[in-house]
Order: sequence, then C-alpha cells, then structure tokens
Amino acid sequence: MTMNGPTDLNLSALLATLRRAAVPVLVVGAVLAALTYFYSSTRPKVYQATASIAALPGGSANTLINNTLVTAPVLPPSVVARAIRSPEVMQRAVALVTSGAADSPQRRTLTTQLDRDLQDGTSNVVTLTADVNTDFIGAYEISAKAMTPQLAQLTANSFVNAMLTWDKQRALQTIIRARENLRSQQAALTTGSVRSGLDTQTLTALRVDLTQKLQQLNVLEQTVSGTLSGLASATLPLRTVEPKPARNAALVFAAVIFFGVLLAFVLDALRRRVQLDDLHEFSVPVMGMLPPVRGRLDSAQQLTSQSSQGILREQLDFVRVGLLSALAHGRGGLLSALAHGTHVPAVVVSSALIGEGKSTVVAGLAANLAAHGQRVLVVDADVFRFQQLQLWMPRSQPRSAPDLQTAEGLQLWPQMIPGVDLAAPVTGSDVAQIAASIRAASRQYDLVLIDTAPVLKVADTLALAMQMEGLLLVADSETSRGQVQRALQETTRMKINVLGFVLNRSRESLRHGSYAYNPVQGNVLDVP
Repeated sequence: MTMNGPTDLNLSALLATLRRAAVPVLVVGAVLAALTYFYSSTRPKVYQATASIAALPGGSANTLINNTLVTAPVLPPSVVARAIRSPEVMQRAVALVTSGAADSPQRRTLTTQLDRDLQDGTSNVVTLTADVNTDFIGAYEISAKAMTPQLAQLTANSFVNAMLTWDKQRALQTIIRARENLRSQQAALTTGSVRSGLDTQTLTALRVDLTQKLQQLNVLEQTVSGTLSGLASATLPLRTVEPKPARNAALVFAAVIFFGVLLAFVLDALRRRVQLDDLHEFSVPVMGMLPPVRGRLDSAQQLTSQSSQGILREQLDFVRVGLLSALAHGRGGLLSALAHGTHVPAVVVSSALIGEGKSTVVAGLAANLAAHGQRVLVVDADVFRFQQLQLWMPRSQPRSAPDLQTAEGLQLWPQMIPGVDLAAPVTGSDVAQIAASIRAASRQYDLVLIDTAPVLKVADTLALAMQMEGLLLVADSETSRGQVQRALQETTRMKINVLGFVLNRSRESLRHGSYAYNPVQGNVLDVP
C-alpha cells in the first residue's frame, strides 16, 4: 500500500489568491457596510428596560407563619418561561400597558407586536432570563423593548405585575378547591340529614365546624402568596439598543470579508491553477520560471531594461540555454544543421489562452539571445493582434517607417535593438505562405522566434508549428491546469515538437532571491 505524504502548504499561492480577491472583496464589503449603516440609521429607535423578580422557597422557619400562609410550590425556569407567554399573562400585561399609557402610534405598534407574539408563541418584545440554582431558587429578569423609554419601562413592569398575579392565582387555586369541597359538604349535610339518621345536635355541630373552616379559608385567602415576588422595578432607559448602525455595518463588513475570502479560496481550489509540478507531469521540460514584472510594459525597451538584471535575467538565461539545448538535440540537431548549411531553426512561441504573456516572453528572450551574440528575427505572426509591433514600435512611429523593408513576403524592421530584427507577414493568414516567407528570410539569422495566436483560440498556430522546428509554450501561473493540458493534448495529437514550457509570472521564482548583477556600461543587455 502506498501512503501519500503530507502536502506542504503553498503560502505564496494563498497570498496570491488573497491579493487577487482583496480589491473586489473589500469594495463589496465597504459598499454593503455603507448600505447597512444607512439602512440601520433609518430604522425606528428601540429602547429596552429590565425588571427583576425573585423565586423564593415556599416555606418559613416559623411554624406559626407556615400554618397561617398558603404558598405554591416552586417552578422550574421552563415553566416560568411558558407562563410569561401564556394568554393569561400576556393579556393582563397588555391591559396594564393600555391603561398605563396614552394612546399613540408607538403604543399601538407595541400592543400589535405583543398580540403577534401571543399568536406565534414567540418572544420578540419581552424576554425572560433565569438565574436560579438546582432548587429553582434565584432571580428572573424580564426585559421589554419599545419605541420609547416610557413604554419600555411600563411594559417591563406590567409583565412583572402580570407574572406576580399569575403566581398568586396559582397559589389561590388550593383555597378555591378547598372552599368548593367544604361547600359541597355543607350542601350534602343539609339535603342528606334526614336519610343519615343524625340527630339535631350532631347536625348542628357539623354545620358549625364547616362554617368555621370556611371562615378560616376566608382568612387564609387574604394571606395567600406565590413563590415569585418583586425584586426590582424597571428604570427608565436612556440609551437605545436598536438600531446600532456602526455595529451592524462592522458585522456585515466582517461577514463579507470572511465569506468573500472563503469563496475566493474555494473558487481558486476548483479552478486548479497550473503549478510547476503539474508541468513536470506532462513530461515536457520546464525551461524557466519568469517572475512577475514590475509595472505595465508598454514597450520592448522597458522589458529589455528590466530583463538586464535580477531574477528575470537569470530565468531568461535558463530559457535561452534550455531552448538552444533542445534545438541542438532534436530533429537531427541544430549544430548538425548549421554545419551542413541547412535552414535556420524557427521556434513558434504560443500559449493556451490570451493574456498569458507569450509576447513579452518572445521579446525578452529575443533580447537575451541578442545580448549573447545571437542574431534573432522576431516574426509577429499573430495577425489578429500584432503584439510584437505594439511592443517594439514606438507609438509615435508609423509602421511604414523609412527603414521598413519588404522581402520574401515579410515586412521587415531591422535593428529594433542590436541583434534583433522585427518582421510581420504581408500574406494575411495564409499559413503555407507565412512558413515559406519565414524560411526564406531566416538565412541571415541564428534563430527565428515566431509570436503566434493562442493554440486553443486559432488553429493556424498548430498548422504553422507543424512546419517549424518546435513549439515553446508559455503558461501563466494563474492559468488553470485543465487549459494547459488541453493545449498539450492538441499539440501531441498534431505531432508537434513541444520543446518545453515557460512558467510566466511565477512567484515561486521569487522565493530564493536573485543572484544580483552589477550595473553594466553600454548596451543594457551586454554581458561582462
């Protein structure tokens, strides 16, 4: 059985994902937070008042008091919570609120909300918090919300009074049942005295005893009490509890950040970006990993300036050496071809999709080759975009410049920089004619680099690559693995000689720093 080892966490990929998601997530979070803030600010103000009641044991240490008091047993918090939502308590509390406050829109809204809570069995207006021990002895807090401080205070106190009344009525049920029992005995004694055979003296004694017991019940009724008693009345609230625009906006912003970043990671995992290990799995050599270039490259001059130093120069050196090595050992070998005076090798440079940086790779590689003594012809065969013309030609310089030459079906701009000439086909998209023109013009050079359209977008790229010495594929580090795999499958199906990959904009190449170069004199790409 093969055991898979632990996978290292790719921190650079995670940071790259965060950088990509940072702007949209922050913008969305800020917009939603602002909307939440303004919406919360328009909501009616809500105040909350809290009153408390005590849950006490149902007896006393004094026997005389215990004999003269009628109490109810203590209740668990769940029963008290159900009681405060019962119709008896709710209706009495609403009646106290209605009688204690003048008619107003706020009072009508409050009573409507209380009626809705009664029907739905919810506690949106009044909430109960219990703080009791295992013997159910402790305190309960009753909190009430309303649109004015006075209504909030009145509602909390009204529910306390309603709960105390309910608890007293619960204890009073014992006396009510006892009175009903004694009265039924009185009635039975009166109607059944003849059949019972009791004498007048005995009947009189029994009636007197029942009368005394009823009188005692009347006395006990005045002293009846429940297990709940008022502890603290509600005070007038000074601050609102709702709305809280700043808190709501902060919560929305934090939620958007959290779920936005989570969504970015999920989408990134589903997209499966191409990595160095993925390219190695394709059995095609990776010739270099070019780092992200600072700023926006509007011209080849900017690119050649940046490629003269640092990690970009080092990685372009790797691409150059790898490319020349692959050409020297493939299809009879470049060295053998040059020795026998045959055609100069021409390499098609392409990518799977648009925007992966193939054109900048062509320009940077051409400059690097020229800096090492090679004469390079750059052919802009991407007839739909002509990126090389935009890179090498200054915007102020027309394409029909005085030094423009036309030869072998190509428009030629010589010496864009020392050692690099630029060409573009004049035959449109005729692949066979473009290939013939490149072959005819390549005799004066050491290597031809052909910038083409992406292989998954334009089929002519595959047709042209079939007639050249090989294909160099540029893969952006943000491209999905599936797209690169599709491009490689297409080239394999067409039996195209794929020389290797260039992983572009790879932050992995920045991990180990740069083997720095000293400033040079003269040509910016001259090697000391």
